[in-house]
Formats: sequence, structure tokens, C-alpha cells
Amino acid sequence: IIAEHRRDGEDRGDLLSMLLAARDEDGNPMSEQQLRDEVITLFVAGHETTANALAWAFYLVAQHPAVEAKLLQELATLNGNPPTLRDLAQLPYSEQVIKEAMRLYPPAGGVTRQPIHDIELGGYPVAKGTMIAVSTYVMHRDPKLFADPDRFDPERFTPENEAKLPKYAYLPFGAGPRICIGNSFA
Repeated sequence: IIAEHRRDGEDRGDLLSMLLAARDEDGNPMSEQQLRDEVITLFVAGHETTANALAWAFYLVAQHPAVEAKLLQELATLNGNPPTLRDLAQLPYSEQVIKEAMRLYPPAGGVTRQPIHDIELGGYPVAKGTMIAVSTYVMHRDPKLFADPDRFDPERFTPENEAKLPKYAYLPFGAGPRICIGNSFA
């Protein structure tokens, strides 16, 4: 598939075309090995995390009949057709449900980072290269960040409410330059 994409050189608007077009700081494309590794990572990790997110979303919706009714009402606007990428903008409540499910049960329960310089974090000195673990599962249930944090409430993610969240309070895919590429797929 990679070789076929390279041969025709056509931008198909898909992830592989995007990876083939990517260039580093020196203008060089990814090596064959790096490209293959990126594709395999997305294929393997993307399926597992997507399946986890959907399983928890279905579980939570099944436990909350009012949420299910509102979700079904929104989906009824598609006149029985399955949602497509073009329909997503018309399904804001569906997005809120998924975001709230990922808040309670993030596809990845945590992320790790290493500072490239000595820093101070929360009043504690952290040496360059120290492994720092952030539990998104725990953070997403912090009552300082989310009122009644164990309650399933898709309304937390209306545009107005989401705008009030502190920066980096919601990290189902990490954040910054190392954010999981699966974020855009979700």
C-alpha cells in the first residue's frame, strides 16, 4: 500500500498521504522504516483505543436512559442513514457523549514525559531526563477540575462548558507536540 501510494504520488486525503508528505526540519521525508512503523502503530493502537472508547461509551449510555434518548433523537436527524464524516458537524451531542466517556475512561490511562531541562513542577525540583507519569484517569476525576467527577454528564462538553475547562484538564490523548495522533481520528 505504501509503495502504491508512492508510485502514483496522488494526495488521496488519507493518513498515508499525509505521512508521505510530512517533512522534518531539514525537508527530508520519513525513512521507509519510520513510515512503516508509524502506519503499524496507528493500525494496531488505533483499533484498540477506538474499541475501548466505544465500549465504555456504549456502557455509559446504556446506564443513562435520558442520555440515550437524547442521543437517539439527534441520530434520528440522519433519517436512518449511518453517520458519515460529513455528518459529524450535525451531531454535537454525540461528540459530547464520546468526550465524556473518554473523560471517565480515557483510551490511554496515562502518559509519560521527560523534561529536557531541569524544572520545578508543583514546587518540586525535577531533573532533566526524569520520567514523569501523568494519570489521565485520576486527573479526569479530580473534583478541582470537574464538579461531581464520577458522574457521567455529556453536558460538560457543550461548547460553553468546555471553554471554561482549565487548559490541560482534559487529556484523553495527551497534549502538546507529543499528542497522540489518534486524537484527530477520534
